[in-house]
Amino acid sequence: MRGPKDNAEDVRIADNLRRIIELTELGVALRLSVVEQGSLVGDAMTQVMREFRRAKEQTRRQNPS
Repeated sequence: MRGPKDNAEDVRIADNLRRIIELTELGVALRLSVVEQGSLVGDAMTQVMREFRRAKEQTRRQNPS
């Protein structure tokens, strides 16, 4: 039988998965935007990837799992 702790864990896992999906979608959107602008010069893509990594790290710090 599943207890309240199992349910709380399921909720935490679901929240983390939603955040992962959201960050992935944002990263893809940022990358697509840069590609569409034709700004594949190192600076633009490097900036996109840095922002993506920062967002992922921030999420990890908020929800260590």
